[in-house]
Amino acid sequence: MVAPVMKAAIIASTAISAYSAIQQGKYAKAAAEEEARQYEEQKRMAELKAIEDANARKRDWLESSASNRALFAAKTGTDPNESASFLALRESNELTASRDLGAIRLMGASESRKYDLSSWNSKMSGKAAMTSAYGRASSTLLSGYRDLNA
Repeated sequence: MVAPVMKAAIIASTAISAYSAIQQGKYAKAAAEEEARQYEEQKRMAELKAIEDANARKRDWLESSASNRALFAAKTGTDPNESASFLALRESNELTASRDLGAIRLMGASESRKYDLSSWNSKMSGKAAMTSAYGRASSTLLSGYRDLNA
C-alpha cells in the first residue's frame, strides 16, 4: 500500500503533468492558428498582386496599342484600321497580351493555392497538437492511477 504522503505526491505530480500536457497543446494550437492566419494574409496579398500585375500588363498593352496606332497614322497618313498589316500586328499583340494575362492569373491562382494548403496544414497541426496533448494527459492520468494502486 502507498503511504498517504506518497499518494499526495503522485496525485500532485500526475495533475501537474496532465495540466502541462494540455497547456502545451493549447500553445501549439494557438501558434498553428496564428501561422494559418499569416498564410491567409499572404494568400490575399498574392491574389492582389496577380490583379495588379494583370492590370499593369493590360495598361502596357493599351498604351503600346495606342502608340502604334498614332505612329502608323502619322507615318502613313492613313487610318490604321484600313491596313491589313497593321491589323495583323494588332491581332498578334492582342494574342500575346491575352496569353500574358492568362499566365499572370494562373500564377496568381497557383500562389493562392499554395498559401491555402499551407494554412490548412497549419490548422491540422494545431488540431493534431491538441489531440496529442489530450493523449499525453490521459496517459499521465492512467499512469498516476496505476501508481496509486500499485
